[in-house]
Amino acid sequence: MTIEQSSSAYGRIAPPLDAFRSAAQQHDAVQLTLDGEQWQVQGTGVLPGSGRKVAWVSPGSDQVDTTSAFVHALGQSFSAGISRAVARELDLHPDPGQPLSSRTVTHAIEMAQHGQQALSGVDFFTRLQFSAASGGPEFKRIATEAGLSSGLQKDALARVDQFLDQKFAEAQSNGASPITYRDAERWLKEALNLSR
Repeated sequence: MTIEQSSSAYGRIAPPLDAFRSAAQQHDAVQLTLDGEQWQVQGTGVLPGSGRKVAWVSPGSDQVDTTSAFVHALGQSFSAGISRAVARELDLHPDPGQPLSSRTVTHAIEMAQHGQQALSGVDFFTRLQFSAASGGPEFKRIATEAGLSSGLQKDALARVDQFLDQKFAEAQSNGASPITYRDAERWLKEALNLSR
């Protein structure tokens, strides 16, 4: 059972990534429970001295898949590609009834953040190559091929960059990062056609 299945089957919404992060900061492990009509991330831990496991969760949570819910929450906060890569790297797979260690939650979030920063850097470099206002080398090449070697007015260059910024932002929010040169080239050609 994955969280997507359970949330659609029961009309309930999975908790956000911050709920996992907060519970992981306070407890040894986290587990998803159902509190009335809402999913809640609760902590589990070990009693000092005795070593007995204590769960601050409600009965009946043995079929709830905390790991899938966490991966789903990662996908809501980061791109689908990043969340899949983190899940694969940390071997996060459906595991109904089992809590997820706080160390794994923290490590997964850090990996996703680092991955997002790295991809943003790659996309930033690509974006510079295609910048109209900055006269990026790919912009110059494509503009020349399109017969615009005499150049465009300053406001037209700004519109081209605005169009590209929007396309880059849409692609990144849809998890299509890093942006390929082929996509950036296609978008630039489209923007140049619109600016004529």
